[in-house]
Parts: sequence; C-alpha cells; structure tokens
Amino acid sequence: MLYSFIVFIGVIGFLGLALWIMSVAVAPKNPHPVKEDTYECGLPAPEPIIASVNFQYYFYAIIFIAMDIAGVFFVLYSVGKGDPKFGWIFILFSLLLMVPLSYIMIGGNRR
Repeated sequence: MLYSFIVFIGVIGFLGLALWIMSVAVAPKNPHPVKEDTYECGLPAPEPIIASVNFQYYFYAIIFIAMDIAGVFFVLYSVGKGDPKFGWIFILFSLLLMVPLSYIMIGGNRR
C-alpha cells in the first residue's frame, strides 16, 4: 500500500516536472506588445487601466468558502455513521465558524 502511494507520488512529480520543462521550452521568449495589452470584452481599453483591487467583499468571500466547506463536512458526517466523538469535533468547528460570521453580521467590515 505504501509502496504504491510512493510510486504514485513519484509519477505525478515526474509528470509535473516534465510539463513544466516543456512549457519553458515551448513558451515564446519575446511576445508581441499587443498580446500583453489590456482588453475589455475583446476590444482595447478606452482609457488606461489602473491596477487597483477593491477588497470590499473579501471577507464575505472568505466566509462563503468557509461555510461551503462546513456544509460538506456536515453532510459527510450526517451520511456517515455519525460517531459521537466526531460530533464534538463538528460542534467545535461550527462554533469556530460562528466567530467570523458574527463579526461580518454585526458589521465589522464597514469602511
């Protein structure tokens, strides 16, 4: 069992290294400046693009991902045998998720 896992990791590592070497060998070294230009809906941008990122909804995205993962855990626990010792782990996990969720719901992300 362990031997097959080590062989699997070795094959995946070799394939990853081979693909990386092929991409370095085949990639263009000096691309045309038009290909590096910024486009909006397939057309050149009408005005210069300022590369700024708005982090207004960043916390909401993190909470969404955490709740999505929690949902998967809860479904797997409910479909499985439901061992009581794992139930305490899920209760602790859900309580830990309530801390950032309550921070967002109270309005801690206001600017």
